[in-house]
Amino acid sequence: MTFSALVAYDNRNPRRASTIARLPHQVADRALPETRMGWGTSRQGLREERTTWQQAGRAARETDTGWNRPGRIVDQRAVPWVLAVPAGTQAAFVHQAAEMLRAQALLPWQVAAALHATSRAPHQVGLQVHTDRVVPWLLAARQQALASGGRQVAAAAGLTSLWPWDVARVIPPGREVWPPVDPGTVTPRVPSTHLVFGCPPWLGGSVNLVFGRVCVLPPPEPGAPLQILPARFYMSVHDLIAYRLPELVPVPIYDVSISADRGSFGWSLQINAPASSYDLLAPDGAQRAQIRVVLDGLAFEGLVLARAQREQFGQRGCSITARSITALLARPFARQTQRLSTETRSAQQLALDALEFTDFALDWGLVDWLVPAGAWSHSGTPLEAVQAIAEAAGGYLQSARSGPTLLVRHPYPDLVGGLPGGPWNWSHPTVVPDVELAPDALVTLASEEMDGPDINAVYLSGEMQGVHGLYRRDGTAGEKLAVPVTDPLMTEAQVVRQRGRSIVGAGGRKELVTYSLPILSGPGQPGILDIGQLVQINVSQPWRGRVRSVNASAVFGGVVRQSIQIERPLTSV
Repeated sequence: MTFSALVAYDNRNPRRASTIARLPHQVADRALPETRMGWGTSRQGLREERTTWQQAGRAARETDTGWNRPGRIVDQRAVPWVLAVPAGTQAAFVHQAAEMLRAQALLPWQVAAALHATSRAPHQVGLQVHTDRVVPWLLAARQQALASGGRQVAAAAGLTSLWPWDVARVIPPGREVWPPVDPGTVTPRVPSTHLVFGCPPWLGGSVNLVFGRVCVLPPPEPGAPLQILPARFYMSVHDLIAYRLPELVPVPIYDVSISADRGSFGWSLQINAPASSYDLLAPDGAQRAQIRVVLDGLAFEGLVLARAQREQFGQRGCSITARSITALLARPFARQTQRLSTETRSAQQLALDALEFTDFALDWGLVDWLVPAGAWSHSGTPLEAVQAIAEAAGGYLQSARSGPTLLVRHPYPDLVGGLPGGPWNWSHPTVVPDVELAPDALVTLASEEMDGPDINAVYLSGEMQGVHGLYRRDGTAGEKLAVPVTDPLMTEAQVVRQRGRSIVGAGGRKELVTYSLPILSGPGQPGILDIGQLVQINVSQPWRGRVRSVNASAVFGGVVRQSIQIERPLTSV
């Protein structure tokens, strides 16, 4: 009988593969260092422990038949049945071929353990290489942190990917509007004149002596009449145009800066314009040209005080300086005049007398008082005369934005309900501010200390026909006195009280806060703020202050902003 066999030999096995993963039918441990397959047993392995098929050489000498001489055919081509010698004491059938044949003729899927590390199907990857070539779902625990699905993101990563509604922020200050109360359902409380040891009476009562705690005051009135409410963004369309007065001839301009402060009597305008505007605003004989600038519907009129031309290669232009029309009441446009009160008149009447024959109106913003005949005399321009009267009561001058009107104002005017207007009362809950500003509208912020003298009282007196008195801040002992002040117009208690408040009110710790904000001129919006307005800044802890200077700038087709300076008191109420 003739048999044939297939011998598969693979020389890709690494030397150390046979020592890591093998099956029981591999060579013994002593033969491991030489890395051999079952059919490649070394000479050293023949002397030591050998499997049954490796004893063929010895069996050949003991039981030698004619056709099975393994000693002679080891190096020759042996028929398959010759390899059955290891089972020489038994009767082996063909399908019972010796194990040596099994190691030589194996189908690909029967490769011995020595080959399984290098030639195997992907799903048979051994432990040694399972970290190199693995399917994604078989990742080891060590690789879990490196390759994980989106749903396995660690908690720390949650801080970088948030939905908009997950972003926390401070709740902005809101507005509280109390519903109207039917007078018929409320029983009025009549204050008592007895001493109060618990809560003080309502504002306006006759009792000021309080030995106990201060109770909650009545609910505040509705918000300010002018406001800029909180918003994520503010949109506005600006327009800028100029005219020559009184003909209303259009004047082309590039930009304008409009400013005013408590120390000046009017508004100042600085304008950049094309060269053609230089001739349009030329004086007409002895008459100075006047200009009206309209910014977002807000008109400012001024007297052209100076013009300047500039020219460089390819560019020509001019700059224009103007001031409120009330500049005609001052030098060099107005003459100086001697004035003397020959009869008893009020301070407001004396100011109107100074403006006689000037075609200028007066807006009086002080508490008026009487001045006896002969108590006051003055030499100067009409503007200087009105300014002297205003300063006697601690006031200052300002001008209307448009039109020939002079304004007389007090830096700390009386508040609603007759409450004294000192800085210590600005935050009183019954006081309604003129303007409320949301912090969202404030573009930039700057602040500087502006501390006044540490005073709480001052002595004031008139001259020949005047009065004298002590002004003391309410709630203080009046022990910190300012330098005494005298003025011939201090003829009544009203003027002493107003002058004293302007002096004591300027004392104490203060801060000058500068804000830059947009110009919003819609319904209920402040537009460009005015000097002296009481402003409330609605930050987390709202505070109030008065506007002391304003500067609005507008570039044609560019940025439009206003900058305001606010006097903020820092002393406790």
